[in-house]
Amino acid sequence: MRFLLATIYLLLIACDEELDAKTEAFVESVPGQIMVYNSCGVSGAAEQAREALRAKGFDVLKENDPRWHNYEETIVAIRNPHWGGQNQLRAALDTKNFIVLLDTLSGDIGATVFLGRDYRKVLKIKKGEL
Repeated sequence: MRFLLATIYLLLIACDEELDAKTEAFVESVPGQIMVYNSCGVSGAAEQAREALRAKGFDVLKENDPRWHNYEETIVAIRNPHWGGQNQLRAALDTKNFIVLLDTLSGDIGATVFLGRDYRKVLKIKKGEL
């Protein structure tokens, strides 16, 4: 009987530790979606931004490399002034280059991020990460 109780106790402890490990990795999702454009000309910058933003709970709808490859600084266009994720995005990015657009027909798109050459600093990516 003691063996059975000890086994059940150990199983409960193991399940509790597994739950704690999963809870620590949980990131609360931010409402709405974001588009990311590589505007700096550095190959792979949009993919790095997508991964960094998804790790912070943002739903990155798409990323791509547009024709513009000369942005020195990252610019963030808030496409809906009432978007609920605006404050989280401002906290997640190290830039003051936010533009709030009015009267856009953006649907679920909350913001568009145009990556400049400062994208690693803006995304708070340390050397060797991603």
